[in-house]
Amino acid sequence: MNLPRVPQRTTPGFAFSMVERALNDCLGRRQFGKPEQAEVLALFFGTGEPECVYCGSPEIGRWDHVVPVMQGGEAVLGNMVPSCPRCDDSKRDLPFEEWMVSDARWSPATRQVPDVQQRAERISEYVQHFGYAPRTLEQRLDEAEWSRVAQIRYTLQLARQEMDSLIADYRARPGTR
Repeated sequence: MNLPRVPQRTTPGFAFSMVERALNDCLGRRQFGKPEQAEVLALFFGTGEPECVYCGSPEIGRWDHVVPVMQGGEAVLGNMVPSCPRCDDSKRDLPFEEWMVSDARWSPATRQVPDVQQRAERISEYVQHFGYAPRTLEQRLDEAEWSRVAQIRYTLQLARQEMDSLIADYRARPGTR
């Protein structure tokens, strides 16, 4: 009998990285509704069936940021593509050109997708077609907003240190492992 994996512990590092991602995502443009989705599908597939742009899987289940959110990517035309969950999870916050040919688990190269280079070129053409250029969080904000982000990051750093200290104290207590 195959049992499911035991859930991994949610660490403070993971939790605080998600807060940072939320800041980057929420302080960026989000103009990607049904009309934009239809435009992307038409551009990549015409009237054909959509597939993962990275590997060709018909099991698309997500829209992926070509330029990851943590690298300045926003949810707009020129930066969103249909992806299978395996590719989306594997790519993480890596540049797509690098990831597609890497030895990362589940990358198109490791799965021996035959037309990886053509797929990467097609994605680059799509980005260029819409003139998408990522903007860092600092580039998006005015001085007062950037100052507020710095203060939030400082507060989060203090909270993380306190959280790490509490966890270390708890684990040092007998019988808590």
